[in-house]
Amino acid sequence: MKPITFTPTTYASIVFSAIALLLATAEANLFNTLSLEPLRVNAGEYWRILTANFVHFGWAHTLMNVAALLLCTLALLSEISLTKYLCLFLLCCLSVGLGIYWLNPQYHPYAGLSGAIHGLVFAGLIQTRAYPWWIKIGGLLLAMGKLVQENLPGYVATDLQQLIPAAVAVESHVYGAMAGAAFALGDELIQFMKRKP
Repeated sequence: MKPITFTPTTYASIVFSAIALLLATAEANLFNTLSLEPLRVNAGEYWRILTANFVHFGWAHTLMNVAALLLCTLALLSEISLTKYLCLFLLCCLSVGLGIYWLNPQYHPYAGLSGAIHGLVFAGLIQTRAYPWWIKIGGLLLAMGKLVQENLPGYVATDLQQLIPAAVAVESHVYGAMAGAAFALGDELIQFMKRKP
């Protein structure tokens, strides 16, 4: 069993979680200022592409995402450098924001961290050295199966829908997963080229 270790990466995820929790206590006006509204982005409010990841539709949504972020970081990402973690986190958040903005403007407002968390999961499963290859492959297959299932026609996230007063933007999970996988594979290629004589 992998021991729990607190590293700079772990503390960064705690800071991100604290920001999400703090924003959950704020008034609705702050949610309206930070969530992703395509028309307002068109008007020049570009920060929403990033900040939408940190605001949520109520406490249940916030707590689910904070718990997932902390567990993911502890289980899969605590061994990577802080710089790499911050770059990965930023890439996943931006990819989700831009993906929703360009391809799914029907989600207005869009809010939540689950898309970026999917990216962290994929990157962590690809790059972690804490588990044998068969566990990593199994985890990736399960994660890919989840993405396929929830993006099939007619899929309804009924259990989550009861907790979150908004449609679950399952497409955001794909955007985050693609960004995380691309980051991890790109980094693996860079490391391989550095080792090559």
